[in-house]
Amino acid sequence: MSTDEIGHGLSHTIAGAATMRIASLHKTDSFYTPLEERFERITRLGRNAMGVRVTCVTLIAGETVWFKSVLGWRVSELPLKDSLQQPMLESGKPLIVPDTHKDPRFKKLPLVVGKPKFRFYAGYPLRDSDGKIIGTFCALDVAPKMADHGLGEMLADLGQLAERELLTTDLWNAQSQLVGKLDIARRQALLDPLTRVWNRRGGGELLEMVQQEAISSGEQFAIVLVDIDHFKEINDQHGHAIGDQALRKVAASITASIRPDDVVSRYGGDEFLVILRNATPGICRLVAERICGKIQTTRVRTADGGLAVSASLGMVVSDSSETTTVSQLIERADKALYQTKHRGRNGATIWTDDN
Repeated sequence: MSTDEIGHGLSHTIAGAATMRIASLHKTDSFYTPLEERFERITRLGRNAMGVRVTCVTLIAGETVWFKSVLGWRVSELPLKDSLQQPMLESGKPLIVPDTHKDPRFKKLPLVVGKPKFRFYAGYPLRDSDGKIIGTFCALDVAPKMADHGLGEMLADLGQLAERELLTTDLWNAQSQLVGKLDIARRQALLDPLTRVWNRRGGGELLEMVQQEAISSGEQFAIVLVDIDHFKEINDQHGHAIGDQALRKVAASITASIRPDDVVSRYGGDEFLVILRNATPGICRLVAERICGKIQTTRVRTADGGLAVSASLGMVVSDSSETTTVSQLIERADKALYQTKHRGRNGATIWTDDN
C-alpha cells in the first residue's frame, strides 16, 4: 500500500502548541536523520505483533509530522492537521480507535475519507526527559479492528521501547558532529528521500570526517561499495516503481547488517557507499557476508510474485601508514567491485595491490 505525500497548511493554534511541545527535542537533533535499524526493528515488531498494515515512529516538527520509521506505507512527512495524531496529542494519553468511521474526530480526516482510507488507529505519545510529547508510536490499518486489553498493553510496550530509543544518543562522533552543526533544512538536504539514508553529498562529508578522525587516532576504516545486481533489468522488466522498492529494501537491508556507528549513503542510482569505522579485512568479510545474506533474503513484491535481489560489493581498508585520498580509496573499492562482477556478481571482493 502506498500514498502520495499530502501537504497543506496548519492552523496557528495547533502550530503554536506543537512548537511548545517539541522545543526541547530540537536539542537532541533527532529530526531528518538517516534510517536506523533500532527504530526499523520496533516498527517490524509492532506490525507483526499487532497484526496491522502500518506501524510507525513519528516526531512532531512544528507544523509537520515526520516519520522516523514507517513500515507498510510510503510516506515521509505529513501536515499535523491532516494526520491522525491530533486527538491523542490533545489528550496526552494513549488512544485506540477501533473504527475511524464511527469517531467524529477522525471520520472526516483526509487519510480516512481518501487514500489510504484508514479505518483503525492506535497511538502512544512519546515524551522527552521533561515529560513533553515529542512524537508518537502508531499502528494503523485499512480495516476496523477490535481493541482489547492485550492490544493496549502491546501498544504501551512498543511505545515505551520507541521512547527509550529516542532518548538514547546512538550516533558516533563524526555523524553526531555533522548532525549537530546543521539545521533541520540542511540535514534534510543531505538525506536521500527515497531510501532515507544519507545522499551522496552527506556520505561524502562524513567520509572526509572519518578520514580525519582516522589520521588522528591511527585507526583503520573501510569503504564498501554496494551495487544492486541487474538493476537495469529490474527497471526494464517491472517498471521504475518496482526498482524504487528494490532500492528501499536494499538500503534497509544494508542498515540492518552494519554496526550503529557505521554509515550508509546512496552513492549513485543503484549504488550505495558504506563507511565502516575501526575496520579490518576480517571485519569487512563479516560485514560483507551479512549484507549479501540479508539482501538475498529480501523479496520485492511484483504482480508476478516476490522478486529476489542480490548485490555485488567492492571493499577497501585504509592504510594508516600511507597517505591516500578519499578519491583514491573509492577508486580502489570500485576496482574491487568490478572484480566481484567479473566473477559472477552476488559476492564481495576486498581490494589488494594484486587487484
